[in-house]
Amino acid sequence: MEMRKILDGVLSILHQLGWASGDFSSLKTVTLRAGASKRDFGLSYASVQSRQYLALAIPDGFHPPLFEELYTRYLDFNFDIYLLFKHLDDGISGVDYLLYFDEQRSCLYDIRSQECLIYCAGIHERMERLFPHLEKKKVETGGLERLQRKSNDSLSMELYGWFDLWSVQLGSKTGARRETLNKFMMKLALARYYAILFGAEVPLLRFSGFVRDPSLKRSGRRKISGSEYFRKLFDFFKSHLELDLFTPGKAEISFLKKLEAYPDALNLFLIEFNFLCRLKFSLDVFLTLWCPEKERLSSTRKAYTTEREEIKKRLFVSDGVVLKPVVVNLDEEGTPWALHLFDEVVQFWMNHNYQMKNRQEKMAKSGKQRKILKAKRHHREKGIAFGRQDFQMDMFGYMPEKLDTQGCIPNVIDHSLKTSFRVTGEKVFDESSPFLFLLTAKCFEMWKKYCLPQQPLASLPEVFQKTIT
Repeated sequence: MEMRKILDGVLSILHQLGWASGDFSSLKTVTLRAGASKRDFGLSYASVQSRQYLALAIPDGFHPPLFEELYTRYLDFNFDIYLLFKHLDDGISGVDYLLYFDEQRSCLYDIRSQECLIYCAGIHERMERLFPHLEKKKVETGGLERLQRKSNDSLSMELYGWFDLWSVQLGSKTGARRETLNKFMMKLALARYYAILFGAEVPLLRFSGFVRDPSLKRSGRRKISGSEYFRKLFDFFKSHLELDLFTPGKAEISFLKKLEAYPDALNLFLIEFNFLCRLKFSLDVFLTLWCPEKERLSSTRKAYTTEREEIKKRLFVSDGVVLKPVVVNLDEEGTPWALHLFDEVVQFWMNHNYQMKNRQEKMAKSGKQRKILKAKRHHREKGIAFGRQDFQMDMFGYMPEKLDTQGCIPNVIDHSLKTSFRVTGEKVFDESSPFLFLLTAKCFEMWKKYCLPQQPLASLPEVFQKTIT
C-alpha cells in the first residue's frame, strides 16, 4: 500500500505533464538478490512510442541512498541501485532510464552508462530539477538524451579519487609503495574495461560475483585469498593475450599476500569496484587520468595542424616489408596523438589485407592462383619479399612472420606493434609506464571498433625499442 501511494503521487504529476494512464504498466513487486542479500522493489514501466523506456522503481522498506554518502566514497551508486541495474540489463530490454524514488528522495540514472543525471534530496528539488525534464513531449523528442553528462575531466577526477582513497587504505595496511599500488590499480582498470567491451563470459572477469550488501557485516561475505584471485585474474591476460604487463613483480606479490590478513578491507574494496559506473572505464577517461596535461595539449595542436596524409610520410612499406616504421616523440607530440597514429597504422594494414583478399579473388577467377601461391612460398623460403625478387631481407626490414592462405596478416594489431610503430622521448620506458597501459587500452578499443579478433599482443613492449635508422 505504501509503494502504491508513493507511485500514485508521482503519476499524478506525470499525468499533468502529458502522460496518459495507458503509458504505465501495473506496479509489480520484485525481489532482487546478490549472494545472501536481497531487496524488494516496486517496478512500473513508462512506454514511449510503444517501447518501454523508463523504469520507475520504489524501494520497499528502505530508502534511496544519500548522495553525500556516495560522493564521499567517490561512488556512482550503492547496492540497491546496483541490483536494479543488473535486473534491468538482464531482464528488460529497451529500458534506457531508471527513476528511483521514495516519498522524498529521487535519482534519475542512464542505465547504459550507469551515470546519475539528476539527484533530488527532497520534494521541492524534485519539482524544480526533475519533473521539468519528464514532460512527455520533451521525453519523446530525446530530452533525456540531451541532459548534461559529466565531462571526461570530471569522470577521471572521480576515478582517481576512488583509486587514491583505496590506495591510502590498502597501502597503510600492507606497507605497499605508491608505485606498486598505482600499477595494481591500472591493471584492474584495464581488466574492467576489457570486461565491459567484450562481456564477462570469463568467470574471473565477473567482478559482480563479489557484490554483497556492505552494511551486513556478518552475512554471506565471500572470503577471498587476495593473492590467489588476483593472480588468476592477471594470469588470464598473460596466458590468453600474452600481455606481460599483467605479470606481477615481487613488490606486487608481497602486497597481495599481505592483503590476505585484511579480508574485510579486501571484500569492501571489491564490492565498491562494482559501484563505479562503466562510463569511467574508457580510453578517453584513462587518457585524462594517466596522460599529463602537457602531452594532451601537444596532441591537440598536432590534430589541428597536421595533414591527414601524414601517415604516408611516416610509414614506408614496400611489398609488405616495413622499411621505416612510424616514430612518435611523446615529449613533442603527446600520447593521444601517438595513439591516433597507431590507429592509422592498424588501418593501413587492414587495408593491406583487404587489397590482398581482392587480389587473390581475382587471381582465383583468372586461374592463376596456384602459380602465384607456389611463387609466394618459394620467395618466403628464400626470405624474399613477394613481388620484389631483387630485395634481400635484412635487419632493416620487417616482413610479416605469418600469412594466411590469401596472403593476409592474421594478427593485424600485433603485426603493427612489432613492425610499424615506435615511440621515443626522454622518459625511461618500462612495463610500468602509463603509456604501455594506454596503448593496451587502445588495442582493446580497436578490437571492438573494427570487429577484430582478440588475439595475443606479445609485441606490445617492442614499441619502446630504439628505432633503427
